[in-house]
Amino acid sequence: MLLAIIVSIFSVVRIGYIPEWKNDAEYSHMNDVWKDMADLKSKIDLITIALASDPDSQNTEITMSVPFHMGGGDVPLIGTIKSSGTLSVNKNDCNITISQGSNGNLIDPVACGSVSYTSQNRYYVNQDFIYEGGALILSQGERSSMMLYPSIRVSRTPANEYNVSIHIVEIDKNPYAPADVISSNTGCSLRLSGKEYEPLYDNNNISSFTLTVNTDHPDAWYLYLQETTKEAGITDSTTLTQNENSVSLTFPSGSGGKGLNRLYVSKTVVKVEPGIGI
Repeated sequence: MLLAIIVSIFSVVRIGYIPEWKNDAEYSHMNDVWKDMADLKSKIDLITIALASDPDSQNTEITMSVPFHMGGGDVPLIGTIKSSGTLSVNKNDCNITISQGSNGNLIDPVACGSVSYTSQNRYYVNQDFIYEGGALILSQGERSSMMLYPSIRVSRTPANEYNVSIHIVEIDKNPYAPADVISSNTGCSLRLSGKEYEPLYDNNNISSFTLTVNTDHPDAWYLYLQETTKEAGITDSTTLTQNENSVSLTFPSGSGGKGLNRLYVSKTVVKVEPGIGI
């Protein structure tokens, strides 16, 4: 009789409570991964600032490391099996071009590369975190949203024209090398090496430009660019379009009356290397 009661209690806990506890634990782990990815972006931003302040940045290498919590969701004693995750460098393609109508590209297309984490949860919904072009994107199912923004700035001049600054982050990649991929339920780290800060384009006598982002997450980029133009007050002078795998922004366009004073484009090149252990 006592044994039957114990078995019944255990069954109720296993069916009614353990899934909920595991779900909460995996949710907590996703928060840890989010903090790791935010730390990745923050440190790349710091590397950019350091390289941009050094006129000899090509000969200066700055290194930092980012620890990653690859697995989690374990509950002591009753649910010790961890979920796992996959950390990838340059698995996803992201390319940025800046052009001017019939004049063609103003800069060589930048192959941004990416750093991504894909969860392999047992209970909580799976999520992908993607760092590309300076942006941090959360993808869940068929939807994605930009959680931390890239460096695209629009400012108005006293003459009621606008200066636009676009900074792109490129994850260094050998074009013939496969992606670096680590799958684990323990810990790993990323080694960041700042290679170069490079001004790509600077012109205060330009009439318009088109920014095109080729990405697996066009909806996230579209909403970000839409909000950026809205906050700058130039929505009526822009054309923003989204296709299956790309987003394009042209400024100025139409009859909104807003003019372009200066366009400045730059990039930071960062090498990212994964390793086992935090």
